[in-house]
Amino acid sequence: MNIRMMKDKDKDQVSIEIKELIGHNDFEILKVYNEKWLTNKVLHPRIQKPGLALAGYLKYLDKDRLQIFGNTEMGYLKHLPRPEFEARLSNFMAARIPGIIVSGNQEVDAYIIDSANKYKTPILVSNLRTSLLMSRISTFLYRFFSQKIRINGVLMDIMGQGILIQGQSGIGKSETALELINKGHRLISDDLVEFYLDSNDEPVGRSIEKIRNWLEVRGLGVINIVDIFGVGAVLEEKKLDLVINLEKWDPKKKYDRLGAENLYAPILGKDILMFNLPVALGRNLSILIEAAVKYYISRKNGGRSFIDHLNKNKIIESKNIYNDDDNNNKEQPGIMEEK
Repeated sequence: MNIRMMKDKDKDQVSIEIKELIGHNDFEILKVYNEKWLTNKVLHPRIQKPGLALAGYLKYLDKDRLQIFGNTEMGYLKHLPRPEFEARLSNFMAARIPGIIVSGNQEVDAYIIDSANKYKTPILVSNLRTSLLMSRISTFLYRFFSQKIRINGVLMDIMGQGILIQGQSGIGKSETALELINKGHRLISDDLVEFYLDSNDEPVGRSIEKIRNWLEVRGLGVINIVDIFGVGAVLEEKKLDLVINLEKWDPKKKYDRLGAENLYAPILGKDILMFNLPVALGRNLSILIEAAVKYYISRKNGGRSFIDHLNKNKIIESKNIYNDDDNNNKEQPGIMEEK
């Protein structure tokens, strides 16, 4: 497996400026207050709702995290007597948080703006409801702060599963991907895939910008999948579920014929299930990959493997023809056929 780590200098100091949030349409930022402090830096991927911090309990207020004011926070402040409102707010702002984002296009009291400005805090107002805003910003920040790796291969959405197809150059990964796309499956990235850990600590893959939507097919060149198959043929990113490794058929190698082996690919500290598929003349790779994905889904949903079936029915003996080393790679009938 060819894995290239993305090195970050001064990893402990990774940060993002508040102004980087403004240009993203997903956040629907409508208003910005105290613009001169937009260079403030967020140092933590998890956002925070202030909660009791507005009531004066600041012990768990994280000064490195972006704060979100939803209906609850704004409603609480509005119902306080004015002197108490100003005292609580000043106490909160004195903690010098990096920034505040207000959800639901709520009106922001002038004193909130002035108090935030006094303590060098920018305020953004989003049109999104609180839950959606938190979800989108969390995804964005975790993507930014997460350790990243780049892996050679093709990442696809096949039957709702994130499938990374790997194998040596020229083995047919991109051509197989093209056939799968033609069948209705979707492409995330060809040739090079960037992975990061999301907020659920699961690896998510995406394409790097310069090759997004492009697929290299020998004899045709590099083709734009959107132009040929439409925008529905691609996805921006996908959680990784399964790795399928294509390797050239080696008659001297012993291959798993019963599904007894459990192979895993380590990606960002996570062990991802991997199937090795030997490539030989006459094997239809797209059908094999679809079958592998269906098999994976079946196992994930509680389906039994052939080994489980044999064990349950007490068929397996200490020595049988299916595990006979001498017969492992010879051409012979399938295991369910008569000998």
